[in-house]
Amino acid sequence: MSKTGRVQAKVRQISQWSPIWIVPVVAVLIGGWMLFHTYKNQGPNLTLLGSNAEGIVAGKTQIKSRSVDVGKVLSVELSQDLKQVVIKARMNPGTENLLNDESQLWVVKPTIGRGGVSGLNTLLSGAYIELQPGKGESNKYFFELRETPPIAPPDAPGVRVYLTSSDAAALAVGDPVLYRGYDVGTVELSEFDTTLRSMRYQLFIRAPYDALVTENVRFWKASGMALDMSAEGVRIEMASMATLLSGGVTFDVLDGWPMGARAENNTKFQLFENKKSIQDGLYNEYLEYLLFFEESVRGLTVGAPVEYHGVRIGTVAAVPFFLKTKNPLQLAFNRGIPVLVRIESGRLYGSLTLPQLQQEIDLAVSQGLTASLKTGNLLTGGLYIELDQTKATTSAPEPVAQPKEVNDSTVAVATAMIADEIPEFGGYKILPTTRSGLGHIEQKVLQALDKINNLQVEQVLADSSATLNETQKLMVQSQQLLKNIDAIVQQDATKALPAEVQQSLAQLRATLAGVSPGSPAYERINSNLQAMDKVLRDLQPVVNTLNQQSNALILGADPKADPEPAQGTEQ
Repeated sequence: MSKTGRVQAKVRQISQWSPIWIVPVVAVLIGGWMLFHTYKNQGPNLTLLGSNAEGIVAGKTQIKSRSVDVGKVLSVELSQDLKQVVIKARMNPGTENLLNDESQLWVVKPTIGRGGVSGLNTLLSGAYIELQPGKGESNKYFFELRETPPIAPPDAPGVRVYLTSSDAAALAVGDPVLYRGYDVGTVELSEFDTTLRSMRYQLFIRAPYDALVTENVRFWKASGMALDMSAEGVRIEMASMATLLSGGVTFDVLDGWPMGARAENNTKFQLFENKKSIQDGLYNEYLEYLLFFEESVRGLTVGAPVEYHGVRIGTVAAVPFFLKTKNPLQLAFNRGIPVLVRIESGRLYGSLTLPQLQQEIDLAVSQGLTASLKTGNLLTGGLYIELDQTKATTSAPEPVAQPKEVNDSTVAVATAMIADEIPEFGGYKILPTTRSGLGHIEQKVLQALDKINNLQVEQVLADSSATLNETQKLMVQSQQLLKNIDAIVQQDATKALPAEVQQSLAQLRATLAGVSPGSPAYERINSNLQAMDKVLRDLQPVVNTLNQQSNALILGADPKADPEPAQGTEQ
């Protein structure tokens, strides 16, 4: 106690923790656990990139896989460059395995295409994003939305191949893939490859038909109906009704080819225009020759056959073929129309080498081998080139019996034995040409017309007119002579002549009376002379026309305007 009587309190610090803090600590722990649980159990974030956001609504559009909701779109906004649309989405928990390198996403909405009508259920529920999971090993959370749904899922059994073509309108996505007319696959992708500068198509051939795709198959367009009118004739190909309406692509192994090993996935092939172009492309070893034709080459086209006695041995490569001459018209006027042809060794037999082929042609030319134009199709007027021997020589060496055993030295010796070397022009050897059968006929007709044109028809007409005048004078003199004889006969002195002389005079009188005017013989002669005069006068315009235009009988004369009288002048 203090002096003042006050009691001093003792203060001591309490070190115990207050129980009141238990409540906020527990609340914080529960909140943290809830946040951790929510973050751990929520699905992954997904970013999609598309060209437009048609039908997609933030907070409403669902992401589905096989009609099961697996996520939802959170936001839709433009990219920083304002050229694309960025879509943020949240996937449901446990869907991480659906997102990998091979997964594909696209917007499902009502569409009408070659395969029919699809997406009609979205008319009421709205568009949604379809997720097709793949079999990739690594997860992926950034995708580009496809413009169209994939034809077949990545895990579908079958094989995928790629085709290259220079024709952008050859195929379209959804076109059928055919094997001998049977539908075995579909065109999945069509895009332009800027590196190769050509179209690139992806085809899917489903199992079990994927076994038909081997290394030796060739692909060509199936246009439904193809009409080919050339020098070889008229050829019509008809495919199925589906390809007739939409087109497609077909494949097969060419006749005589082995099947080959089974093609691997993503193998590349070339897309051909038709099956005929595949066969023509097999002959890639050839010799080129130049031909000059003095007659018309109308109807001769690139790809026309070159034949020898009906067997095709080559192809027309270019018509006309003026090289890089400065005066192509002058070349055509002087030598004829140049045509480049290819003699293909593969069309004869497979083991024939180009040196052996060169030897055979050189030998044939020395024996009179010439080229001429022939009509291959009367309907289309298509022409082809026929090789034939127009003369035979006994000095030329005989062809080699076994071409397989011919070596380079034998070829050199045989070539040196040929007396006449084949001339060249612009680096190409020239084969001699002759006129075709129609050309010979035309030449003969022109020669006959030239002979008719050289006839002195005017002189003949003048001589005929003079002969007719002299004949008429003779007839008049005969008539006067008959009158004189008749007067002599009527005289008494003449009557006193012996009976024989009188009889002779009577016979002479009867003979002259037969050719006198009014008699049948006189009328017939006069009529014939008049007819001959008319024919000669009618022939005069024809002769004048032929003098002016010698080919008027074949091509027809140019019409001339009727003459018009000169206009008078006022006095």
